[in-house]
Amino acid sequence: MRILVTGATGYIGSRVARRLHAKGHAVVAAVRDEASARRLREMEVPAEPLLGSLDDVEILAEAARSADAAVHIAFEMRGGDLRAAVAQERRVAQAFIEALAGTGKCLIGTTATGVVGNTGPVPVGEDHPSEPGHPGALRREAEGDYVAAAQRGIRSAVVRPSILTHSDTPHGVASRLVSAARQQGAAHHIGAGENQVTCVHVDDLAELYVLALEKAPPGRIYNGNGANVATGDVARWVGRALKVPVASASREQAGALWGPFFAMLLALDHRMSNERARSELGWQPYRTTNSLEDDIARLALPPRDEHPR
Repeated sequence: MRILVTGATGYIGSRVARRLHAKGHAVVAAVRDEASARRLREMEVPAEPLLGSLDDVEILAEAARSADAAVHIAFEMRGGDLRAAVAQERRVAQAFIEALAGTGKCLIGTTATGVVGNTGPVPVGEDHPSEPGHPGALRREAEGDYVAAAQRGIRSAVVRPSILTHSDTPHGVASRLVSAARQQGAAHHIGAGENQVTCVHVDDLAELYVLALEKAPPGRIYNGNGANVATGDVARWVGRALKVPVASASREQAGALWGPFFAMLLALDHRMSNERARSELGWQPYRTTNSLEDDIARLALPPRDEHPR
């Protein structure tokens, strides 16, 4: 199939594009400008660039009409304005829906497990309501657009990436935690560190997108978490890998360490179930990929030209 992908120069989107290519699909990558097109080539992402930013909804809609399926991953939060980012996200989703209505084609959207907010001690499924007042719940408006698209002759679905989507490359949140601890001389968690958040290896997440494209029934949402991990354990893994102490930080201190939005997410007690993706799509996270603990240990190693393997 010919598949349109947004966000293909990003951490998740580039992995999804590579996985789709490996499955024999032709990928068209929507990029905002010529510099992004060059980056796509420099990253060796196997995709044909299409100039069209998230503001160019007519270009994106026409590209979706010409494709066999569309996977929307890009999300732009300019200046920390979540409400404006969600409004843009919904404009793109609605443009795709109008373009694909009645075609039976597949449209995959992206939000995040963090839309639910605090869940308490029991892992919850995709239909669990968001915590009242949680800012991330805004993105459930976009989820509603995708779910409703199933009534318009589109095989739509939504994938929710985890808060800690990781690998052993110098990108993504695991690398950010290791870098912050290296700079501060300590690995931090917020409060007692007993709260849990979602994690997944980025390659497992890319496989979930492909499985959703291949198998998802219309109007489904999938939690893309491979596991739930205590934030105190994550800090201890970082501390052990770097041989630095582990310390508790306040929410305000964590905002200075990691940025306010990421600190907000790592303060959640947020436990999700991936049973729907396992049972409906046959998804098997962490069957062949590194655990978060292993990737943290790899990220803490000296640069590879200094530490040959």
